[in-house]
Amino acid sequence: MSKWMTDCIDESAGVCKKMLKDRDSIIAKLKELYLKKKYKKIILVGSGSSYNIAMSSKYAMEKFLNVKVETLTPIAFVNYDYKHQEESLIICMSQSGRSTNTIAAIKKAQECGYDVAGISMVPNSPLNHHCENVLEYGSFNGELDCFVCRYFSSSVLYFTLFALETGHELGLVKQEDYKEKMKELKAVVDYLPTAIASAKEFYEENKEAFFSMKRGMALGIGPTFGLTNEACLKMSETTGIPTNGYEIEEYLHGPIYEVKKDTAVFVLDGDPLIHDRTVGIYNASFEVTDRVYLITYSRDLAGKNILNFPIDCDPVFRPLIYVIFFQYVPGKMCEDLGIRAITIYNYRASQMVVTKTDF
Repeated sequence: MSKWMTDCIDESAGVCKKMLKDRDSIIAKLKELYLKKKYKKIILVGSGSSYNIAMSSKYAMEKFLNVKVETLTPIAFVNYDYKHQEESLIICMSQSGRSTNTIAAIKKAQECGYDVAGISMVPNSPLNHHCENVLEYGSFNGELDCFVCRYFSSSVLYFTLFALETGHELGLVKQEDYKEKMKELKAVVDYLPTAIASAKEFYEENKEAFFSMKRGMALGIGPTFGLTNEACLKMSETTGIPTNGYEIEEYLHGPIYEVKKDTAVFVLDGDPLIHDRTVGIYNASFEVTDRVYLITYSRDLAGKNILNFPIDCDPVFRPLIYVIFFQYVPGKMCEDLGIRAITIYNYRASQMVVTKTDF
């Protein structure tokens, strides 16, 4: 790994800007594949960050394509959820193209006679040897990003652009709406450098509290729910601090009783539809811990514990911005404290259960 997480976060804005500019060529192959049939469902299959990317892309795809999108892990698809998917397009996702589980899912889909595509960040990856329909995110710059910070936003952007452009061609997104949504999406991509700067400033204001937290909880719903999983992944694989993700309302049905004074609760406010309820849960959480943090779009909210990204856009676009917080905080904590969660025991365990292939 030539670069650490924070380096890759800084580069993510440029990657997204280039993808937006080159969108026609980048999404062309998936668009052509999707238009061949009238699919009733899209199934996104992936592990780790790929699964979280799928969850964060789901609602934009459903909105602009007017089709059901299901997210599955490879092992669930291979063993349980492979049945009755004849009218689905199955997209198996692996950032590196080396995931043994993802390749197994491709093989299972082929065995069942389903339409399947494999997508990776890296050109000519091992995934290419196992799938006829091979896609690329179009974001690879020649360097691997082990923590997928550079490529989380760009991969969500890929699926969002595919959905918006394809929905427009199918007549599902009218010309006026297409222009407005593309304008919003461009504004979001242009805003990413500012969002990164805001996340850095917020971290500096609150880092002492972050340093001493013993557990984390991330709360989201709909388009932001995938980010709660990514928060768990990033905190665990870097700092080693146990972190759980919950749907915001479900947090009240048990998990809130586990919160202690050294627990940090991160609340994602991403949709005006449930804004008041989200803010209410944020405020109520101060009864159990002082370490409650709100990530919001609202210009009316401010304070030391509030990170504001005041940009007006469709809620399905917000994962592109909000993920930056959950990437930067654990990455910078590791830098400042000189820690890594990876130990000799983690290494030995990973060697016993191989998850990546080289061919």
